[in-house]
Amino acid sequence: MGKTSLKDNKLSKYELIILWVSAAVTITFVSTCSPLYPFNPWDDANCFFTIGRGMVKGRILYKDLFDHKGPLLYFVYALTALISSKSFTGAWIVEIIAAGTFAIYSWKTVKLFVNPSKNSVLLIPVFIAVVYTSKMFNFGGNAEELCFPLITVALYKGLKAVVKGDGLPGKADALICGIITGTLFWVKYTFVGFFAGFCLFIIVMAIKRKAFLKLWSLIWRFVAGLVIITIPVILYFVFTKSINYLWESYFYDNMAFYLIKGESSNPITGIPVIENIVVTFYCLINSSLDYPSFGILMLLSIASLFFVEKSHKLKTMLLFLGSFILAAGFVFTRPVYIYYYGYILCYAFCMAVIPCVKLFVLTEKAAEKNLSRLKAIVLVIPIFAFAFTIFMCKNMYLIFKSKDFLAQFRMAETINQTEDAKILTYDTMDAGFYTAAGLLPSNRYFGPGKNLEKNFPDIQEQKDKLIEEGYFDYIVTTYFCEPEWDNYELVQEEADLYIDYTGEAILDGHKLYKRI
Repeated sequence: MGKTSLKDNKLSKYELIILWVSAAVTITFVSTCSPLYPFNPWDDANCFFTIGRGMVKGRILYKDLFDHKGPLLYFVYALTALISSKSFTGAWIVEIIAAGTFAIYSWKTVKLFVNPSKNSVLLIPVFIAVVYTSKMFNFGGNAEELCFPLITVALYKGLKAVVKGDGLPGKADALICGIITGTLFWVKYTFVGFFAGFCLFIIVMAIKRKAFLKLWSLIWRFVAGLVIITIPVILYFVFTKSINYLWESYFYDNMAFYLIKGESSNPITGIPVIENIVVTFYCLINSSLDYPSFGILMLLSIASLFFVEKSHKLKTMLLFLGSFILAAGFVFTRPVYIYYYGYILCYAFCMAVIPCVKLFVLTEKAAEKNLSRLKAIVLVIPIFAFAFTIFMCKNMYLIFKSKDFLAQFRMAETINQTEDAKILTYDTMDAGFYTAAGLLPSNRYFGPGKNLEKNFPDIQEQKDKLIEEGYFDYIVTTYFCEPEWDNYELVQEEADLYIDYTGEAILDGHKLYKRI
């Protein structure tokens, strides 16, 4: 396996077309943010979008509308609301850009280690389809999905420095990595684990080579990238006089709930460091068992290290494995397994394509020596695999359906009978009821999940007090909620087919109460 030059690592127009088209087609068919779907019914994505819509209308993040993800995520969703405030079309465009970035840098990473044939790029559409049809993806539009392509870019920068340089990235790459780190930090700070490993590797390499001046130049550029992202975030909260709400919502509440008050579903106890290590591997194993494609891609990524040349095999292994383990350790901070947490680790699975490309090239050469018809079959197989993988996506039950297929829009018809109605989602997160009705929340705590309400009782207390006062015109609850409200009456019940992250089909029911 010969080395490729930097010039060889550039992508041709043919490759770029394949990569962008495969990303766009995949997202369009598997994400419920796509125009092919009536709506995205996922409560997480809807909470982000509702806040984004509110910000466009002048509501202040955290102060007027509460949630606990990072501010940059809501800034992105505010941008998508500017594109369309009635649908997830803007989020669909952002998803395509993210998936295209992932496809491009995955292929560039592969070309660092393998001399691919012209047609082996056809494996990338299959790879992209497998990653984005994982049930971890759920309905699309979550923070993990939008962020893991950024880490793939950083991984490529690090591996390029190892394969084609002295192990230290270029100055421009250090700035880019700083910008990516800042972006991840202000979306969800548990995403920055990769850079803990990445930076540690660079520091060790610089010390080993006694390249202290270069290390300093990389450090200040990396910090400059962080500052470039951080300044506008802080300025937003300074100008809106809400910096204390940023601290409370994004930092204090998350640390208090996720790091201190998280309830354990795992009987592991003992030394905290040991517990964190065990929890990380426990969650990785769970992710692999629950979602086999995740486990297969992880194993293929590790196996790819055997295809690395001896001259930089050790450095590649240290960078890849060290950063991956720390990335997983930062993500799985709680002794509770959350199904989509591991999705951020898909950044590393670009390495899984390396052994597949090697096998494809060998098969292509073998077919060439025999029959041209056999060669054609080899080229057609990835196309069929791509189509089949997309067709098997769990979200296909919603594709091409009309909006009234969903309870959100059937209830919106009732809600809109009252002009400028005030509504509340109670005992459930916002699954799009505000957007479907074309309304915004009229109270700060409009959609936090039950776990937050359990640990921060003032959220529940505020809701109950407003209900007692008859503040809301309508209240949306789950089917299993049995409230005792003297001033509200049940006016509508709806149940929808819903395929959740396990792939199991269930009936998802909601009730609508109206103020008497």
